[in-house]
Amino acid sequence: MRRFDGEYCWVDTRAAPMRNAEGAIVQWNVVCLDIDGEVRVQEELRLAQERLARASQAASLAELSASIAHEVNQPLAAVVANSYACQRWLTAEPPNIERAQKTVERIIRDANSAADVVSRIRALFKQSADAMAYTALDSVIAEARDLIAEEAVRRRVRLDLDVESDLPIVALDRVQIQQVLVNLIRNGIEAMDSVPGDKVLGLRVRRIGDAIQIEISDCGPGIEFPDRIFEPFFTTKEHGMGMGLAICRSIVESHGGRLWVEKNDPHGTAFVFTMPVEMKAAA
Repeated sequence: MRRFDGEYCWVDTRAAPMRNAEGAIVQWNVVCLDIDGEVRVQEELRLAQERLARASQAASLAELSASIAHEVNQPLAAVVANSYACQRWLTAEPPNIERAQKTVERIIRDANSAADVVSRIRALFKQSADAMAYTALDSVIAEARDLIAEEAVRRRVRLDLDVESDLPIVALDRVQIQQVLVNLIRNGIEAMDSVPGDKVLGLRVRRIGDAIQIEISDCGPGIEFPDRIFEPFFTTKEHGMGMGLAICRSIVESHGGRLWVEKNDPHGTAFVFTMPVEMKAAA
C-alpha cells in the first residue's frame, strides 16, 4: 500500500461480506493489518542468509583453489626441475645423452601427472550421465519460476512466460538445468534494478527443428562486454565471482546444447540456450 507520504508499506488486508436474509451483500467488513515491520525483518533475515551462503561459497572456492594449486604445483615443479637437469646433461662436454633421455622420461611422467590432476578437477564439474533422465522441460521451468518468484516480487519485476504447448521430453539433469534457469533469470532481474517504470522479464520456450530453444530476456541497460561474459572469473558485478555464466555454458554444452547472448530490442539483453530433443538418457 502506498502511504500519504508516497512510501510503500506492506499491509495484510482481509475482507468479508455481510449478507441479508436473501443473500445479497449489504456491507463489507475490512480489516487492514500493518505487517511492514514483520516483512522487512524477514527480508533482512533472507538477505543475511544469502550473505552467509555467498561467504560459504567463497570459502569453499578458496579452499578448492588452494587444493587445486597444491595438486597441480607438485608435478609442475618436478617438470621444471627435470627440465633444468636435462638442459645441464645436454650442455655438458661431452653431452650425456643417456642421462638426458632418462630425465626427459621423468618430465613426460610428471607432465602426465599434472594432466591427470586437471582431468580429475574437470570431472568434478562435468555432467554425469547417471543423472540424465527424460523430463518434461516445462515442469523444470515452472519449478525455476517458483524458486525465483519471491525475489521478482521484491524487485517489482513481472515474469512473462510464453511456453509452447506439446513440447517433447528431453534428456537432462533436472538440478543442473534448473540451476541454469535460476541463474539466468536472476541475472535478468538484477539487470533491471536501475530501470524506471515497468520491469518485465520474458521467458520464451519453443521448439526449433531438433532442439528446444529457451530465451530469457530483460529490458535492462544491456551488457558492456558481450564477448567476455562467459569467461571464467570475468564479472561486471561489484561482488560477483565471475563463475555463474561460465558454469551455465558448461552445463548446457554438456547436455549437447549451446548458450549465447543477444541484444534485446529495443533495449536489454537476451540469453538464449538450446536443448537437443534427441539425446540418450541414462538407463
